[in-house]
Amino acid sequence: MRCFIPASEWSASGLIARDDEAHHLIHVLRVEPGQPIKAFDGAGRSASAEIDLIQKHRVEMRVLQQREHPRPSVAITLIQAVPREQKMDIVIQKAVELGVTAIIPVLTRHSLLRLHKDGGESKQARWDKIAINAAKQCGSFWLPEIAPVQPLDEFIKAMPRFDLLLTCSLEPDALPLKEVLQSAKSQSPKSIAFLVGPEGDLNQEERAAVRRLGARPVSFGELVLRTETAALYALSVLKYEFC
Repeated sequence: MRCFIPASEWSASGLIARDDEAHHLIHVLRVEPGQPIKAFDGAGRSASAEIDLIQKHRVEMRVLQQREHPRPSVAITLIQAVPREQKMDIVIQKAVELGVTAIIPVLTRHSLLRLHKDGGESKQARWDKIAINAAKQCGSFWLPEIAPVQPLDEFIKAMPRFDLLLTCSLEPDALPLKEVLQSAKSQSPKSIAFLVGPEGDLNQEERAAVRRLGARPVSFGELVLRTETAALYALSVLKYEFC
């Protein structure tokens, strides 16, 4: 039995679950005082604990043992053109399971998604919950940072430096992903970013902009993958090759 407790609710001797997590423990898992439980804070810390006190919207736990877990040796960032409907939910869930360090949702010229009046806050909250549930399920001790939705143009202006920056491409000069990664492995990159564009690829100006930043266009072969499939394919290959 595993639960997520944010760092603000940890102390040397106790943990406190509130709100959704407390509701899940009380009404879904039906925990009882004295019951053992595993907890993590999404920032590399885990604990073995036992249920101490159950209240209406609060569960207190007594810590038996704490551990610190190192960050992944290679940080992988997914820069994802946000697809419509529920496809991004799947991307978030599977990206967490595949151990990404950060997810950057971006809007491109060909994006079909349009933000509501809240500027994407509702989507952000939904994605955060999906990430937490995925981490609980797969046993991860680290939650990725999920950035606010932003136009690709704006992200490019302040893009951090990556040891290896790749982008999916349908252009004729894109090299096979396998070939690019074989070359890159000799350089032992510690930070990798993969840009996955929308259905139909980035437009000409966007492709040129990311190339100027040093992005290497890569191909997945003859088949044209949907954006969510491309993301999961790319992350799986990177996980296999570098982690």
